[in-house]
Amino acid sequence: MKTAKSRRTLVLTPEIMSKLRTLHADQAKARLALGEAWQDHGLLFPSEVGTSTDPDNFSHTFSKLAQRAGLGHWHPHELRHSGASLMLAQGTPLHVVSEILGHAGIAITKDTYGHLIVDDKRAAAEAMSGALFGG
Repeated sequence: MKTAKSRRTLVLTPEIMSKLRTLHADQAKARLALGEAWQDHGLLFPSEVGTSTDPDNFSHTFSKLAQRAGLGHWHPHELRHSGASLMLAQGTPLHVVSEILGHAGIAITKDTYGHLIVDDKRAAAEAMSGALFGG
């Protein structure tokens, strides 16, 4: 674990819960089909036999899937950056994005993604202008 904040609770929407239930059902079928060959480790995203997924294999497979989808050469970590960028673009407060990412402090999030919050600065300037000059 990198820091104490690395361990956190994530909020899951009903849509995500539905997908996870489907995944769980599919895994139950795989467990039954493999019988004793299945090695249950209680993992959310196990290998085809229930063991942990090798990070290099996962990264390689993910990259191939991204290329097939027309996204280019992506690594799984880029999903984290994309998620943070989308949250900020939709107006999620910086401190909330920082908590979701598990950053030790908001400064890390601001240094990494601060260039994406220009609209917030514009909105703040317009609010101040409205308060000072009316309209």
